[in-house]
Amino acid sequence: MNKSANLETSPPFDGFPDNAKDMVRIPESFFTQLLPNIETLSQIKLLLYLFWHAENQDSRIRFFQLEDLSSDSTLVKMTGGEQPLRQALSDLIQMRIVLEAKPPSIDQTYYFINGPQGRAALEAIQHGKWHENHQVSPPLHLTPDRPNIYKLYEENIGAITPMMAEILKEDEATYPKTWIEEAIRIAITRNARNWKYIQAILKRWQKEGRGYEQNRRDDSQDPDSYRESWRRHE
Repeated sequence: MNKSANLETSPPFDGFPDNAKDMVRIPESFFTQLLPNIETLSQIKLLLYLFWHAENQDSRIRFFQLEDLSSDSTLVKMTGGEQPLRQALSDLIQMRIVLEAKPPSIDQTYYFINGPQGRAALEAIQHGKWHENHQVSPPLHLTPDRPNIYKLYEENIGAITPMMAEILKEDEATYPKTWIEEAIRIAITRNARNWKYIQAILKRWQKEGRGYEQNRRDDSQDPDSYRESWRRHE
């Protein structure tokens, strides 16, 4: 399909949301040093995707694995297929934009954006100090038609009252969509279908950082700590 046909079949863009929580940070050096030297559109698309992916990861050390990237059908499609995706990743590694590391103790390859955190992780791997805890979490995928907070509430908690609608509106403006979706998922797995419980998770992430929350024993840590946090405010 050529570009003109693709533009004709694509839905119209609704405009960027007025929500700073949806922003993805891109270093200035991307524009001043990298953009003039990047040769293919697939390289640009993949790198922008990696910035988005890193911004939305839970772990304190942001890394990528090929199987997670290639499992995102949207990324595969927009880079032209799995082979062009692999080639774009290889190009970024060759340009030192992405760092590649293979810990000797495990059969895994990790990729990092070449920033301070990525370089520190690469050094840790090279010196045998890598302690990735292999926490299981769903891979991040681009999903243009993600349900909004009101639909998630109705599908997982119950009917929305006018007062609840105002609360949801405020929380949607306060927390990133990925946080809200993950907090709802956690509440469901803990059989705690209560918005105050979900708010307690979001407030804790906002206070301590979402990465720290991942150290809570894979979401199975005593849920009573959350229940108590929101019961005190009832």
